[in-house]
Amino acid sequence: MPPPEYNGLGLSLSPLRKKEAEDGTTHTVARKLALLLCHDLPDIPHLIKAYGKRASEIAENPSVNPQGSPLDGDFQDHVGLDATSLWASATSGKNTVALHLLACMLARIWKSKAVSAWVEIVERRKAALRARLDGDLIRSDDVTASAVQISREQLAEWDSSARAWLQSADVGFVRQQNQLMLILDTATSVLHRAATR
Repeated sequence: MPPPEYNGLGLSLSPLRKKEAEDGTTHTVARKLALLLCHDLPDIPHLIKAYGKRASEIAENPSVNPQGSPLDGDFQDHVGLDATSLWASATSGKNTVALHLLACMLARIWKSKAVSAWVEIVERRKAALRARLDGDLIRSDDVTASAVQISREQLAEWDSSARAWLQSADVGFVRQQNQLMLILDTATSVLHRAATR
């Protein structure tokens, strides 16, 4: 059950994307990443709540997320924003949304190397869990997580969905971003003129 702040997002997804997020490969990847990484993540309930509200607001914006119609033919279920990985995260358990936020940060920062970064994160985490198993403190979750298999292709699909989400959010709010930049530029100019007097 996703946090209630994400309900608007879930209602705004195409049936095909929602099914993929809840039952498909993307959901499986989210669950595997959660098993592998979430146990040692800090709780971030306020961030998860705020992200859900903002994500729902973005998804409910028709200029960002147009709905498919029969006029779109075979592409009807592919019209609109791709928030598959976000919905898969929201429906995959506590703190899994943090992994979607990480996917967005890696996609933004690492660009073409984000998938390689994910592969490295997964491999290093599995190695750390295997090392932990050699010690005295063994948790059954660590045993299971250390054996998780996530292919590079699955991580590439996860990254691709995060990128699509970022692109939709960016495009839908370009005007607000441009207004903010104008305000910041004006404020900087005023401060600069005041400082040079």
